[in-house]
Amino acid sequence: MTRSNAAAEQRLALERALAELAEAHVELARRQSFTDALLETVGVGIISCAADGSGWLRNSAARRILGLDADADASAPAAAAPLMDVLDSDRHRVPVDGYPLVRALQGEQVGSVELLLGPAGGPHREVISYSSQVLGPGGELLGAVSALTDVSEERAISRALAEERRKLTASQRLGQLGSFTFDPTTNTFTHSDQLRRNWGLEPDDDVAVVADTLVHSDDRELVQQQWERALAEGGHREYHHRIVRPDGEVRYLRTNLEVSLNAAGRAVMVHGSQLDVTDLTLAKQDAQRASVFLDAVLAASPDYTFVTDLATGAVIYGSPGKDILGLSTARLEGLGRDAALALIHRDDQPLLREINAASADLADGQVLQLRYRGRHTDGQWHWLHRRVTPFRRDAAGRVVEVLGVVRDISDLVRAEDRLTHAALHDGLTGLPNRELLMDRLATALARSGRDGREVAVLFCDLDGFKHVNDTAGHAAGDAVLIESARRLQDAVRDEDTVARVGGDEFVVVIEPWKRTGPENLTGGVELPAQRVAGEPSPTVVARQVAHRIAEALRLPITVAGVDHTVSASIGLAYSSHGRDRDVRAATAEDVLQEADAAMYRAKAAGKNRVEISVPSELT
Repeated sequence: MTRSNAAAEQRLALERALAELAEAHVELARRQSFTDALLETVGVGIISCAADGSGWLRNSAARRILGLDADADASAPAAAAPLMDVLDSDRHRVPVDGYPLVRALQGEQVGSVELLLGPAGGPHREVISYSSQVLGPGGELLGAVSALTDVSEERAISRALAEERRKLTASQRLGQLGSFTFDPTTNTFTHSDQLRRNWGLEPDDDVAVVADTLVHSDDRELVQQQWERALAEGGHREYHHRIVRPDGEVRYLRTNLEVSLNAAGRAVMVHGSQLDVTDLTLAKQDAQRASVFLDAVLAASPDYTFVTDLATGAVIYGSPGKDILGLSTARLEGLGRDAALALIHRDDQPLLREINAASADLADGQVLQLRYRGRHTDGQWHWLHRRVTPFRRDAAGRVVEVLGVVRDISDLVRAEDRLTHAALHDGLTGLPNRELLMDRLATALARSGRDGREVAVLFCDLDGFKHVNDTAGHAAGDAVLIESARRLQDAVRDEDTVARVGGDEFVVVIEPWKRTGPENLTGGVELPAQRVAGEPSPTVVARQVAHRIAEALRLPITVAGVDHTVSASIGLAYSSHGRDRDVRAATAEDVLQEADAAMYRAKAAGKNRVEISVPSELT
């Protein structure tokens, strides 16, 4: 190979190394951006540290939980301990060596740990901590990470794992290209000054003599094999190895050989170059470690993480190995915008469109949240919670890609619904309780006052119920109450309200003007004629319902083969009774008290009857 060819080869090798280093730094910057956005999007506090226990880092959520500011991020635990409280579930102070992150760093398997965290002296947040080691691709210890989930207010709502970002650094310095030639026929070795500088040698040092001793002990066999094969086979060969400079610094070299053979197949000339690729190699290792760290966080998180193109709606990235609504990342990426939107409940689609449109104007670090319903592949509607934040902007500064996390919160919503239902309904019969009754009655009275219509309230108390409890026990009494509640509901219409307000007391709210068609009356009671053709008078409807309830409740109730007979004393009141409509409107408490008083008059008059309190013009 001529000297000019060798120089050209050296320039090409240098240019290729520069290009690879640039690509590595672009990859590092992209992963750093992804990690930064992810850590500030997920609602979980993250604390991490390096393998030697230094560099304790926290995201903003962790700082809020611990009550620390950003200046304390680089503090060792002993330095930060006076600034914060770390208490166990019994409110005993946890020593520094008992911190879950410290225990995980020392090799302990640390699962779920309940702690109370906060600034020194409080206030404290109830937190669940998950900690683990972070290992590199070769099994080496990189550090440890703890995820802090704040469960003070809603333990099952905000269980989101996140991770502290790694400080990905890569050197901007590239080693220079050194060249050499070797003539096997004369055993002559020549080299450039840069080659000697790459090896960290002084001007008077003989590279040919000391080079073998500087090759890293783990790479010497590799270098020897590559050199021997190059001399035997000729042509081009490339390999990487490490050296240990005289000052102890380890450097990574890329060696290129071009071997010329004679007609007999013997090597007659070797042209070579060595490029110091230490910075490139370390940058790749950092990127690989960052990838391992990020993959570990995503795998541990219960959320589905994604990056979406706002213009096309395409999913650019999705959490590997996870799915949302039963759809894998691959299937989600294959859906178009319309197909993806079709998975969303139609009542929630307008708000989702608004959120997507507003995402283009988000400031860095700003987060938009939405709770909505999506159809799962199991055919059911699942509740989802979605958080998005800016990820990439165009030249004009508008957001073009967003990073988001989605969590299936169907279990949470069902739990909330159960809690709401339990707060407003009777636990035995499932009927509305007094709180819900008063709300519905107040709403009915508001309609009554607005439209000039009547509202009727029936207060029902079971006669003979105490005898059932005393003779057959409370289990039989509960069965009687449940059956009585069922009969009450069967005796009225869907638009009426039936509530249980006491042990054996029930209230029925009727808006007669909302009912259409004749009422079926049992018991042979003679009623007044209707005031308007086709529309029963309020008293007619209310009396019909009251007597139908009385008839239904006096029928025997069989429990465990034994018939129990109860009846009902019913008090009936109206929203207009006893007041001037122009002076004071009826309140829910007013009407309920009137019906209650009428019920007691029915009791006093012999029970098993209806006592009616009606306006004077209707009696």
